[in-house]
Amino acid sequence: MNCESLLFAITPTASSVLENGTIPLAQIARRVSPRIELGSDSITAYQVGYYKVSGTVTFTVPTAGVATIELRKNGTPVAGITSSASVTTATTEVTTLPIEGIVRVLCGETAVLTLVNTGVAIDITNVALVVEKVA
Repeated sequence: MNCESLLFAITPTASSVLENGTIPLAQIARRVSPRIELGSDSITAYQVGYYKVSGTVTFTVPTAGVATIELRKNGTPVAGITSSASVTTATTEVTTLPIEGIVRVLCGETAVLTLVNTGVAIDITNVALVVEKVA
């Protein structure tokens, strides 16, 4: 791996996220380069180029339904970077959804990346998200 910028953010503690709520990103596990930063609920990429985004969100649901996680760039959903699952057993069924795709940062742009729960409310037990500049 020959990356210019990389940030690995985690949320290893439990938290609840309502429908249409932003999934918290609590701390940096690894980082290369100051051109990528962690906010309370976002990762900001400052450098022009392509970034690979990959990670997982592990959770249970307080009520059965479809859980959906999507990646947003500057508040807008990124086409193709969404994941969902139908959860039939409330409170006990542990589900892990993957998030993966490529995001482009244009010249003169700062990209603020967030994970948003667009499905039923979820009770998160772990979040791991890597944003890596690949080109």
